[in-house]
Amino acid sequence: MKLMDIYKSSEITVHKLNELREEDKKIQILDVREDTERDHAHIKGTIHIKLSEIANRYSELDGDKNIFVMCHTGTRSQAVCKWLKSKGYMNCVNVLGGIDAWAALIDRNIRRY
Repeated sequence: MKLMDIYKSSEITVHKLNELREEDKKIQILDVREDTERDHAHIKGTIHIKLSEIANRYSELDGDKNIFVMCHTGTRSQAVCKWLKSKGYMNCVNVLGGIDAWAALIDRNIRRY
């Protein structure tokens, strides 16, 4: 199996992320939302490290692979990407529109909130 090439842009649309995920089910999608938000809606297979825990747990991520960061609408994830890059995780990608866009455009079974 060919390893997925590093996605070079600093942001990605949910459509493009869905294409990459179909190519490689093991891509890292980091969900930084709170537990209560994740109880409402989440994408199977994502890594959940809430924003308040990221400083203590970011070493759990694989810096050699893309880290696609997602929150509700894309604001917190953008901040997390910026912070992770400051820690040397240069392959960090913000998911534009977050889980809200994913639920609206990709998987209608996911409840919007």
